[in-house]
Amino acid sequence: MSWSAEVVDKLVAGLLGVESGQNAVIQAYLYEHAKEIVSPYGITVGEFINRFSELRDRLGHQGHKDEGLVVPLAEGVEGKINGNVLAGDADSVAFDRTIEEILRIVYGSGDEKKPGGFYPKGGNGRIARSHLL
Repeated sequence: MSWSAEVVDKLVAGLLGVESGQNAVIQAYLYEHAKEIVSPYGITVGEFINRFSELRDRLGHQGHKDEGLVVPLAEGVEGKINGNVLAGDADSVAFDRTIEEILRIVYGSGDEKKPGGFYPKGGNGRIARSHLL
């Protein structure tokens, strides 16, 4: 069975909406603790989150679509704040991700065809299976 573009677009949009809502709740909590040092690593919560964001960007291979808790003022919402609970572009519009980008990130391999990370055997859904080697 093949998926129509309309069905895929709706699925991706729905997943992005849910992911964004969950992320906002978690980011708000982490932002409250952004300056706390994480023992024994000696870096702040904010630095940890920024590094995770950089990792997701690298794994996704599609440019800068992820942001940490604290960003340069120029990259903050409408260029006015450096706190970052909701990631978005300069106009506060959420970044989109393709199915391939999502698989690259959740597999942790940077390759939508190579399972790992959260799904060491690969995703079991029809879309994820269609990308496996």
